[in-house]
Amino acid sequence: MNIVFSVFIDIPEDKLDNPGRYVNNVLVDTDKSLQTKNALLNNADELQKRQKEYADAIGAEYMLFEYSKEYEKFCTLFNSAMSQYDIVNFYKHLLMYELSYKYDNVCYFDFDVVPNTTESIFDTFDMNKFAVAHSNELAQWGKNVPAAEYNTCIRNPSSKYWNAYAMLLEEDHEPDNDVFNTGIMAASSKVIQEFDYFKDFDRIIELMTKLKYDEDSDFPPNIQRIFNYDNETVFSYLVQTQQTEIEWLPKDWHWIVDVPNKEMVDHRAKLYHVIDKQFELVL
Repeated sequence: MNIVFSVFIDIPEDKLDNPGRYVNNVLVDTDKSLQTKNALLNNADELQKRQKEYADAIGAEYMLFEYSKEYEKFCTLFNSAMSQYDIVNFYKHLLMYELSYKYDNVCYFDFDVVPNTTESIFDTFDMNKFAVAHSNELAQWGKNVPAAEYNTCIRNPSSKYWNAYAMLLEEDHEPDNDVFNTGIMAASSKVIQEFDYFKDFDRIIELMTKLKYDEDSDFPPNIQRIFNYDNETVFSYLVQTQQTEIEWLPKDWHWIVDVPNKEMVDHRAKLYHVIDKQFELVL
């Protein structure tokens, strides 16, 4: 039996973070997190409906995980320096691992993923590998720009590249890494359990903390200041250190919607990932 699942935690307004960006070395406040919260709330019913319809079409179960006692308990494992946004994104990996003991194959969608197909992700891709998309092209700018001009936010793919780079370098691994987008993931129960996202989690978080606050860092301040507790950074670190086999999702199975222009949306795409939350473009 297969399952498709998603997570929708409505983060209280007073716990929203400020991913921001830097202008003249000053972190600028943005309302991006609030805009995301409101867009998801306003479209929650339709998003859940579309994801469930997809699961039904491919003969899989569907589950949406919302705020619960289990999530509250999970939150207690993290210190106050970690944002609710980051905790939610770690939570999806825990759920994926737990579901792997009940289902043969597990597929995760971020709640802003809108299916546009009845083709089965489980049949299309090799579930003996971890099916996931990458953001390597989006990270190129940050790899090549002079460090003094690096002014992007903590969630930019290039920020995640440098964060994973520092972690790998610190432990004498090859530091060059792939930048993942974990908004869509699918794999067999065997692959998920072998990957075991949380098996060394406390040590990994300690490593991230050390690099984030190291007063003698080998990295320029503009780079070090974007080190963060990010699920995709940990994912990349684990893939590199464990040599996990990846089944890359092609563009049409992870079509990023990030421009307010309907003509830029390919209506032949299988799965839309609406990262700019302009849901009216695809719903």
